[in-house]
Amino acid sequence: MPPDPFVVFLEENHCNNRKLLAVLSDAAVRVEPHLEHFAAGNPDETWLPSVGKNGWALLTTDARIRYRANEKRAVKAHRVRMFYFSTNQLSGQQMAAAIEKALTAMRRMVARVEPPFCAAITRSGEVYLRVTFPAESQPGQA
Repeated sequence: MPPDPFVVFLEENHCNNRKLLAVLSDAAVRVEPHLEHFAAGNPDETWLPSVGKNGWALLTTDARIRYRANEKRAVKAHRVRMFYFSTNQLSGQQMAAAIEKALTAMRRMVARVEPPFCAAITRSGEVYLRVTFPAESQPGQA
């Protein structure tokens, strides 16, 4: 059987969230923690390319990534699949409960929606596609 294409990259602020890690582990989701690949405090635009290049699904609470020019450019250019919590006021336990409910929809979205995209995860575990980016034409194309 081929390896599961659904791999979650946990950004720095949550890569040590034990409750979140436990839910992902129980669901047999491979996790790539930020701090195993990058130093603490690295600007988002420096690690976003690796997330996209590796085909990982980013999990973050930083919804503003989709608005900041450098980060938005990195998401688009490197075809990042970004999932963010729609509220930044969740405890680790609440995030874990939301992810437990959201995993099926997240997997389905990764399989069906062409990257790059940004999707919100609600407190109740619903997943909503918020932003897709149109393919940019290459130089020399009409």
